[in-house]
Amino acid sequence: MTRAKGYHSQLALGYEAAYGTTPADVKGYNMPFNQSKIGIKQNLIESSTIRGRRDKEQPAIGNIDVSGSITLPVDQIGIGYWLAAMFGSPATTGSGDPYTHVFKVTDGQPSLVLEQQYPDIATYETFNGCKINKFSFTYGGDTELTAQMELLGAQRTVNTTPFTANLTEVPLVKYNNFQGSLEEGGAPLAIVTEANLQVDFGLDGNSYAIGSGGCRTALPEGTLQVSGNIKAFFEDAVLLNKAINNTKTSLNFKFTNGTHSLGFFMEEVVLQQTSPGIEDEKGIIINLPFKAFYSSGAGGSILVATLVNSYAIS
Repeated sequence: MTRAKGYHSQLALGYEAAYGTTPADVKGYNMPFNQSKIGIKQNLIESSTIRGRRDKEQPAIGNIDVSGSITLPVDQIGIGYWLAAMFGSPATTGSGDPYTHVFKVTDGQPSLVLEQQYPDIATYETFNGCKINKFSFTYGGDTELTAQMELLGAQRTVNTTPFTANLTEVPLVKYNNFQGSLEEGGAPLAIVTEANLQVDFGLDGNSYAIGSGGCRTALPEGTLQVSGNIKAFFEDAVLLNKAINNTKTSLNFKFTNGTHSLGFFMEEVVLQQTSPGIEDEKGIIINLPFKAFYSSGAGGSILVATLVNSYAIS
């Protein structure tokens, strides 16, 4: 008996013109991924109806919750399509290698059609009205460099054919932890052992309405929040004093491979006060949580993501 196999499965992405609807002429992309756990939940609601016997009546069904997570490699090309899903189309310069794509916060986010494809058994799980609600990654150490996304969506259908017959293959060119760097206040910070970034897009997932068939009618955007943590060797009190004095600084998380790079620049950041503590006889590490904000930064965005690669995102 044929069974669906993980290595033969695919994750397809397309952009919707109207929320919750697959366009007739949608362009689909075969995205690199490590795990895709998009799913559907629909509660069965216990019946309290009394009919003169002990047996329970048939339960009612609740609203549909399409949600889940995707783990993806931090790479040079595929990440551009996910950034476009978070921030909209980038401002792109260059007519060939290298292209420079700049993403900034806008008032809206595109909605996506995402499909978990199981070609072994000709089954295609299509999710419409998807938006990225959270994005995060951690770098440093000696592990595979990945990012995590949490998504919300409107509805799921299960089909015997894919939402588009021809998928554009997205090349995979990964970044590695050793290609990462961190700048603080415009200068390289060489004492950091680990750093993480968390972006919360603040989507309103409680947009159910009468007559919508139990599906989310929209995913309105809320205030975008950017935070994270820096883990560093405790060599001096420079960063600690900036936290103590609530001194505004900047942070730039960056990955570089030759002429290509991926950067997440936060122009206005404050560090949170902490204490390093003394755990044992070894070197002391200090954790410095941070929050980014936008007040008067020249970039005009709480976060500016810049992707320099060999690929025209279309």
